[in-house]
Amino acid sequence: MAKTDFKSVTEYIASKPKDAQASLKLVRGAIRKAVPAAAEVISYQIPGYKLNDVPLLYFAGWKEHYSLYPANDELVAKFKKELAPYERSKGTIRLPLSEPVPVDLIERIAKFRAEQLTTRDKRKGKNGREPQLERVRRICAAMPSVSEKLSHGAPTFFVKKDKGVFATFADNHHEDGHLALWLPAPAGMQSALIEDAPKTYFKPPYVGVSGWIGIELDQISDEALEIHVREAWEIATGKKTKAQQRS
Repeated sequence: MAKTDFKSVTEYIASKPKDAQASLKLVRGAIRKAVPAAAEVISYQIPGYKLNDVPLLYFAGWKEHYSLYPANDELVAKFKKELAPYERSKGTIRLPLSEPVPVDLIERIAKFRAEQLTTRDKRKGKNGREPQLERVRRICAAMPSVSEKLSHGAPTFFVKKDKGVFATFADNHHEDGHLALWLPAPAGMQSALIEDAPKTYFKPPYVGVSGWIGIELDQISDEALEIHVREAWEIATGKKTKAQQRS
């Protein structure tokens, strides 16, 4: 059975066939050279790079190719000619292991992604990632016994250490454009909130099927956000019963 519990990028690359390792080392080197400030991590059991805790690039090695992502529309348009020979789908660029690694192209893609993240946050100003994350931390910290840690690369808040998730800070998750907080909502409220204020509320991936809501942070006041956070904390702790949630 293939190993899946990688602790480092070095370990990940070493797990691949010898003929693939050289290519993956070049990919790794190109990204690190282009954005030396990026933190190297293992996320979703593949190598990833983050800039100020925001996903920059991921790569993964496969049997006949290696992949780079995310490749959003803006990036694909920027490198349209260079990417034309390569297969692309769902925000992923696939490059064959049988061909020389386009180191220069990967460096320029990594630099472009860094520029995208920096420009996006500057454009949002006071509604950028860091101010909104500090806002969320302040509001969540008002709940008893709260702890925070990164989970799947996102700042996540627990009712107590490693138990009972009640909020996740989501910054452009899989390039969805949202700077948001995901929270469990009282039973039956998800659809009502989204219908009433679609610019503020949305159904988040993964947890949306369980009744969670996504809240656009630049569309909600502190007072309203505090109410949602307290409700989510009560749901996660069991202090809000199913009967109370329905009432």
